[in-house]
Amino acid sequence: MDNRRLVEQLVECWNTGRLEPIDEVLSAKFVRHEPDIDEADTGREDYKKTIKRYRDTLSNFQTEATDIIAQGDKVAFRFKTKGKSPSGPVAYEGVNILRIEGNKVVEDWVYFDAAGLRNRVKREKAA
Repeated sequence: MDNRRLVEQLVECWNTGRLEPIDEVLSAKFVRHEPDIDEADTGREDYKKTIKRYRDTLSNFQTEATDIIAQGDKVAFRFKTKGKSPSGPVAYEGVNILRIEGNKVVEDWVYFDAAGLRNRVKREKAA
């Protein structure tokens, strides 16, 4: 399978909330590294919980992968995400780097202002 197709499948899972394809796309030894979070997602089930958490926090959640660049066992792409919090629209952008092994994603490094997004949502919930 084309490594770019793996990105498209992941984006579809994030956008639809349909999590079954995760088992086909991610390796059993998958790890997601997110610098703003102390704990990494380890395994498919943690990743599914992460998708659910974001989709539960932002209604109308939609993300788009742009500038997909694949070379060797790595795929890098920019993403643009938008949704709606109780107080209005939310949008943010970031970068993902995936490592592929055996046609499955084994590692994901995601970079965006996660702390800023969490703080904004917390402030809105407190208001």
